[in-house]
Amino acid sequence: MANENSQANIDKKQADQTVTISKVTFNYVLIATVFLLVGIFIGVFGLNDGRRMNEEQIIAALIGALEERDAQNAAPDRFALVDDDPYLGDEDAPIVIVEFSDFFCSYCKRHFEQTFAPLLENYGEHIRYVYRDFARLTPESAAAAAAAQCAFEQGKFWAFHQTFFSQPDSLNRDFYIETAELHELDIEAYTACLDENRYLDEVEFDSLDGQLAGVRGTPAFFINGQLLSGAQPYRMFERLVQRELESAESR
Repeated sequence: MANENSQANIDKKQADQTVTISKVTFNYVLIATVFLLVGIFIGVFGLNDGRRMNEEQIIAALIGALEERDAQNAAPDRFALVDDDPYLGDEDAPIVIVEFSDFFCSYCKRHFEQTFAPLLENYGEHIRYVYRDFARLTPESAAAAAAAQCAFEQGKFWAFHQTFFSQPDSLNRDFYIETAELHELDIEAYTACLDENRYLDEVEFDSLDGQLAGVRGTPAFFINGQLLSGAQPYRMFERLVQRELESAESR
């Protein structure tokens, strides 16, 4: 009976969360859809000089939409989606970016290759960058995410993050162990973590949190609580980061 009551409380809590969060994030999902369309536009039409101004105008319009939305709603909490997941940067940085991602996602790989490094290089002192899992693309997605979490146990998550996004076609159990050997982890402890499926629940909880917050695909980012969906160009992140820095300085 205790177990049944406990499960009932969990189900009720999740149901309550769904109702509450859906009201708060309705506008975020709407904006995210527009962001996704912009990403498709950029991918299809490219960035030649004749169309660059069009893209910049769209980005400016989206920034304006965010400002109008923020004027009508309470400012989002930048720490709302920060869990005990891996992060880079100062814990109390004025800008918190939470990425929901899948190591098998080609658009996530594009973000890793084109935006992740320059963003941290240029604004790293102002950013706490948090990685969370939304591992749903393939049957191996959750296992890969859990394998990276096992590396996090030994302080090597970001090394695995780089290796996994660099070689997504290689991701399987043998490769996880090879990567652990490459980065000089305690192999016995790492293998035990894999065998116990120690972090599969954590991976699923991350995905649930993302879904409740309005994530519908990967990659998805929350920049100080504002949802940005898709592998948007670096300039989009730069504009939003600068906007948040200006807002922080004015307070």
